[in-house]
Amino acid sequence: MPKLMIIQPGAVGDIILCLPIAKYWANQGHEVFWPVRKNFIKHFEHIDYVVPIILNEEVIDSDWLRSDVIKCLRIYEDQNFEYGLNLADRGPHSTAQKPTENFEQAKYRLSSVPFYEKHHLEWTRNKDKEEYIYNKYATEGSYAFVHDTSSHNEKTELPNISLPIVRCEDFSPDYNIFDWYTVISSADEIYVTESSIWAFCDGIVNDLSENCYLLPREKMGNMTTISEHWNRKYL
Repeated sequence: MPKLMIIQPGAVGDIILCLPIAKYWANQGHEVFWPVRKNFIKHFEHIDYVVPIILNEEVIDSDWLRSDVIKCLRIYEDQNFEYGLNLADRGPHSTAQKPTENFEQAKYRLSSVPFYEKHHLEWTRNKDKEEYIYNKYATEGSYAFVHDTSSHNEKTELPNISLPIVRCEDFSPDYNIFDWYTVISSADEIYVTESSIWAFCDGIVNDLSENCYLLPREKMGNMTTISEHWNRKYL
């Protein structure tokens, strides 16, 4: 099998966004390798089409992502990979994103993967963990799933929500973002900021309620996604 390396060491939202790219190339017969930092490795627990590589903790640049990209490039140069996809767009090179596209479009263009694949996220479900989280956090009957924290840990003001609210709690070492699938897919309404949780929701958006709302990102500017599945009334 030809060996392909994906350069997108973080953060979690970008990893989730690019997993359908890895799946696409795995389906084409490639062995897909993916260097990531140690604290992100648990999100690959249910991904059987990627071989994760744990990056060392060397600090090369004050920007942690640029530092990790440089380490990824070193791995790519040192090992025998037939192909490489540099999707991070952060590092010792010029940006690949064109003025006419957003970050999602750029990653899928660079990887030669049809853009609609981003809504077909695949993983091996752990239904025991999903049931545990559902029983712990979800209320009986109708509820709204809410993730109102930005990637910079700043909360946004919520609109009036009439349903009981289930929030995505911090991940323990025992489960990851994929284990929230039952909670999220069972919700009657969904309210999320553009974050790693949103990236997961957008990857499974065909399984979700029609009532999906994007919330503004405090101090981070307006929405950047072009996904058509989200109600933008609160932006």
